[in-house]
Amino acid sequence: MNLIVINNPADLPWQTNLCDLMLLTMFSAAVAYSFVQLRRGRRIYSAVLIAATIYGLVLELAGMATLNMYQQGDFMLMINWPVLPLWRGTTMMPAYVVIFYPVFLFTGFKVVEALGIEKRWQAAVTGGLFMIALDAPYIIEGNLRHVVWWTWDPNFKFFQYWVGWPLLDLCWQGIWDAVFIYIMLRALPRIDVAVSNGAARWSNANALGAFPALAALAVLMLGPILISPVVIVTALGGPQWPIVMLLVAAYTAVAVTALHSARPHTPPEGITAGIIFVYVANLGAMVVANVAHEGGITPYIVVQTAGLIIVSGVALFPHIAARRRPAAVPREQATRTPPSTVS
Repeated sequence: MNLIVINNPADLPWQTNLCDLMLLTMFSAAVAYSFVQLRRGRRIYSAVLIAATIYGLVLELAGMATLNMYQQGDFMLMINWPVLPLWRGTTMMPAYVVIFYPVFLFTGFKVVEALGIEKRWQAAVTGGLFMIALDAPYIIEGNLRHVVWWTWDPNFKFFQYWVGWPLLDLCWQGIWDAVFIYIMLRALPRIDVAVSNGAARWSNANALGAFPALAALAVLMLGPILISPVVIVTALGGPQWPIVMLLVAAYTAVAVTALHSARPHTPPEGITAGIIFVYVANLGAMVVANVAHEGGITPYIVVQTAGLIIVSGVALFPHIAARRRPAAVPREQATRTPPSTVS
């Protein structure tokens, strides 16, 4: 059997091909932008992409080898991991998964950066809330029976669903991504900005080599600890929804407080607006198709729509704040100083 399997796009749902094209477009834009910024001396975006790629691949391959929580659907380009001994009996992986994590985490990082939140931990929590909203339309779309990007394992005991969305996945997205963003913000002074306390900037080998690998490892180690309350409650037979509601409520409270005192970067960068537009436009088209398929608006469509509205609203926040606060921080000035000096 071949390691790479190619399917005929004409045999796949149009949503599947559009998802591939959407993520490839977003990834290409992120890589091009990061390369240009790297040439200008800004290394953080390359570090984010590298760390996210390592994190995503290790997480997916480890999950397939151990938990195997879902069966992937067919995409045009598939990686046939089951031909390798460690992953026999698992599922083939759509090739887009390799770029999914860098696309999503780069998007989240750029949006959080533009918000200009003073404290790192508040910025990370706000980022976690944004990532939940960003994930909502995608994760719900993927399990729809007329789309089938994947099928959740009905026998996996840690899955409790809301409109077809595993609540454990919601918690994972909000918690692990917040940890990732915090680590990136914490390292930013050593990667791009001269440190006033005398500590030197990291070398390229450290900033683009050692750090991304260690950052990915840190998320993979801290994530299970932070999400353990949900796992423990589920193992004891309890419902997940109270913890999810508490998590979202706490995140929302932190985000509202943080945005109230934020100093957004203006004018917002075109790359951030561009990738958000690509995502919202493409998932929005799928949501409209879902309305047509269902013959009306269903609860899952409401949640998908709410996710897209929140994503758009958070991304537009710098524009809104700029009108209300003419003295918002110019982006050129913001790039010369860390987005936060407070943990």
